[in-house]
Amino acid sequence: MLRVWSYLLQLLGLTTPPHHLPIGHQSPALPVPELHTPISPEDFFAQFVIPGRPVILRGAAKSFPAHQLWSDEYFLSQPESAEWTIAYELGKKETRTGGQEPIPFAEYVRHYQTEDWYLVSGLPKFLRRDLPVYPAITCDFVLHHLMDDLVMWFSSGGTKSVWHFDDYENLNCLIAGDKELTLADRTSIEQGHMMEAGSFSAVDVDAVDLDRFPGFAHIQFYNATISAGDCVYIPTFWPHAVTSWGRNIAINAWWEIYKTPISCGPEKRDTFQDVKFLTDSDLGGGGDFVDPNDSRGPVENFRAFLWGSRAMRHGGVLTREEFVEVLTGVDELLQDGTFDAGDSKLWEAVFDRIDENKDSVLQPTELDKLRTNTIFRSILTEASQERIGKENRHEL
Repeated sequence: MLRVWSYLLQLLGLTTPPHHLPIGHQSPALPVPELHTPISPEDFFAQFVIPGRPVILRGAAKSFPAHQLWSDEYFLSQPESAEWTIAYELGKKETRTGGQEPIPFAEYVRHYQTEDWYLVSGLPKFLRRDLPVYPAITCDFVLHHLMDDLVMWFSSGGTKSVWHFDDYENLNCLIAGDKELTLADRTSIEQGHMMEAGSFSAVDVDAVDLDRFPGFAHIQFYNATISAGDCVYIPTFWPHAVTSWGRNIAINAWWEIYKTPISCGPEKRDTFQDVKFLTDSDLGGGGDFVDPNDSRGPVENFRAFLWGSRAMRHGGVLTREEFVEVLTGVDELLQDGTFDAGDSKLWEAVFDRIDENKDSVLQPTELDKLRTNTIFRSILTEASQERIGKENRHEL
């Protein structure tokens, strides 16, 4: 109650938020909605994914074999664990400066309880047989065209993430332990003082310095506390920080942004062992850590870049002028140098091809039709040829 009164006084301008409080304590947080019964993939997309609304799916993972099986003894009993490589972070409080170390999964299991380690790695394939496809995304279209990665988060507890956002849709299911998530909607990215070249903030999540990071005084926070057997959906571009307690295992499924209603066939309860991912950061028998953002193709990068723009996050659509302003000069979207990213006329011609209903506004459903690199390349080629043709006619 004292926090509520304090916040009301802040709104009236009679006081300022206290300094050096944990993130999310600068104002009363709203609870993330909860579902206690199963939801179909079609309804899950329509009610939560398309509008970008977080939700807790209580008990959605309790029936998973992993929920009953995944003890340390079970992990070590698997022959593959001695050779299967995973990556862990040095330090349970994330800084994104410590790098990652690859070691055999079994070695991590033997030492993580006494070391300051945090496994963040693609879920080893030999464990995927214990993990059914999450019912809310058990849909052929989602599994065959949108799934990017399946990531394991495994520690002895006490982990704290940075304040960050992901440019993937995220359904995180907790197999062991407890987690608290503090979130803010996608329009709050600027207030969270994200690093210029990244998707995270340098703010200390344990003690927010409002002199250095004043934007946090104006964020509406949301809270989600989950226990083993629960899942939580975190929409794309929603900033969040996560704290964990107790022996903690979570598996998050990442998939590409898609805001068009989906249609699914009869539900199948296949395990994730049967799913082919676009990225898949499982190290397997060895190799370097794979950053999902480094393995995206041109069209995935293009769509994610547009969705991450301020105009799209705030308004949900892009005008022709906003589209051109967002893209002009962004060379990394045109990786091979064939096209000139600084040519605003090229982007105008691209927009005209994507804008199917010719209303000068790019809708999410129009952007969703750019699903393959072939389609994207074809549109760029046609737009470039039209641009050259107009220049030639003008010269004549």
